[in-house]
Order: sequence, then C-alpha cells, then structure tokens
Amino acid sequence: MHNSLGLFRVAVRFTLVLVLVAFLVGTGVKAGLEQQARNELLDYPDYLELYENATRLGMEPGDYYLKYIAPKKHPELVTPTVVVGFDALISSLAPPKDEMWRKIEHRHFAISRREAFLRTFIFLLVSEIVLVLLSVVVAFWALRSQRVAGILSIFSRVISGIPVWWLGVVFILLVIYSALPDDILISPGPGAGLLTILKAMILPVLTVVLMSFWRLAVEFYMLLRREILSPYVSYKRAVGLSENRILVSVFKAISVPALSVWFSHLIEVEGMVIVVDYLFRLGGLGQMIASSFSGAMAETFYFIPSLFAFPLLVFIVLNLIISISIEFIKPKLDPRVG
Repeated sequence: MHNSLGLFRVAVRFTLVLVLVAFLVGTGVKAGLEQQARNELLDYPDYLELYENATRLGMEPGDYYLKYIAPKKHPELVTPTVVVGFDALISSLAPPKDEMWRKIEHRHFAISRREAFLRTFIFLLVSEIVLVLLSVVVAFWALRSQRVAGILSIFSRVISGIPVWWLGVVFILLVIYSALPDDILISPGPGAGLLTILKAMILPVLTVVLMSFWRLAVEFYMLLRREILSPYVSYKRAVGLSENRILVSVFKAISVPALSVWFSHLIEVEGMVIVVDYLFRLGGLGQMIASSFSGAMAETFYFIPSLFAFPLLVFIVLNLIISISIEFIKPKLDPRVG
C-alpha cells in the first residue's frame, strides 16, 4: 500500500512536470512558426486578394494570413499548445524530417543525440560517484571532529551563494595562465574516443564536485549524528556490540531519508551539469540546449525546437526512472517494514 501510494505520487508529479514542459516547448514552437509564417507573407503570390479580404473583415493582413491561410501549411498554429509541445518532445528523439531544419540543427550542433546523451550521462555518473563517496567520508569525519563539522557547516553556507560557473571560470583561467597543458580545455568533437572525453571532463567534474558536495555532506552528517545519538545506539554499545555492527544498523536506519536527500541533490546537480557542460564545451546536453538558441538580433534569431526539447525529455525520463526505482527500493531498506 505504501509503495502504491508513493508510485501514485511519482506519477502525478511527473505528469504535471510533463504537461508544464510540453506547454513551454509548444509555446516556443508556435511562436517560431508564427514568425516563419509572417516571413512567408512577404512572398505570398496573391497578396492583393489577401489584403482585400483582410480589409473587408477589418483585420491586418498578417493576422488574416495567420488565422486563415498559414494553418493550411502549419497546422500546429491551430493545435493545442500542450499537444504541439508533446509532439515536439517525442519527435526530438530523431533529427528533424524537414531538410531545412535538419541542416540548421547540424550547423549549430553537429554531435549526434546518442553521443550527446552518453557524454552527459558519463559526466553525471562520474560526478555523482565522486560526490556521494566524498560526502559520506567527510560526514563520518565530521562525526569524529567538531572542528571539521564546523568547517563543513560554514563552507556549505558560503559555497551555496556562489554560482557553479564561477569555479569553472577560475579553472579555465588557471589553465590559460599556468604551466598546465592547454589540451585539457580542448572540446571533444564528434566521434571523440572515451579517453579523450574523460580527459576533457577532469576539470568539469572537479567544478561540480567542489561546488556541490558540501550541502550533501552536511545533510548526511545531520542524519548520521541524529541517529548516532539515538537511545538504541547507546543500548547496543552498552551490551557490547561492535562499532561495525552498530554502523550497519545506523546506515540501514538512515537509508530511506538519505535516498530522499540524495535524489533532491541529484536534481540540483543535473542543473549544474548542464551549465558546466556548456561552459567547457563538452558536447553534451547542456551545449545542445545552448545551441538551440542562435542569433544576435531579432531578425536573425533562431529557436531550434528539436535541440531544445531532447535534453528536457532525457532529464524527465531519467528522473522518472530514478523516482520509480527509489519507491521500489525504499520498502526493502526501511527497517520498519517486515
């Protein structure tokens, strides 16, 4: 019953997220199509007839074209915004069918979807492994030393006010103006090997870890400290149980809240990964999102829906999978079950 309720909450939450994202993407798609339709009006062959019809109805020619003529070529203009956005999310799994948009997409982002996803997944996975291990080690260290606990608390407050890109910029400047090899900053192009990609991720991973592990370590420390001070831990020590067995029981006791803390932190790290990916030009989903917007002026500004929608769909599905997995894992870890 508890598991079913948790899964229901996950389904409701991600349905709302999907609807909101679909609405935002659909709004962008329809705005781009509207601008494209207005540009087509300039070359419309029967403009005089259109002008007369628009004047007869008391409408501007552009509004008349958008309402009565453009939907024949662009049916999305009269389709519900959420439906347009959902179609854009699904169709973003593959390159656009329209040749013009396919060329535009390739010109702005030449790396394939599969490769961009794998680069971001590797970046996120490596960062999370280092983050969790470092946070657990520092949390235990803080349990044994009040000085470390105090330093951890101070740094978690200070670092939380600094944007993640700041440290990335510091690393970039350090490489440029020091004896460190410049090839660390070389962006891996399409088809780059795994070792090349991992080498390019050294500084990005350090950036994410050093800017985000403090809060996670504090959260783990607070959970451990609260549990260590519980009466049952004192009782187990009094009856002579080893510290290792006590720690195992403590870990099991905090496993469920620790999972919730980790998942909330993971969502924050995903945002950092997107920013750092773009900053270091890793060719992942962050750079893909940035490449979906192009142009210095309104007349030359491009919004490429397929490049924008694909990363959103990936992170929605990834978080959904993790949320469902956590709901299945929680009952197995919760000491109150069974």
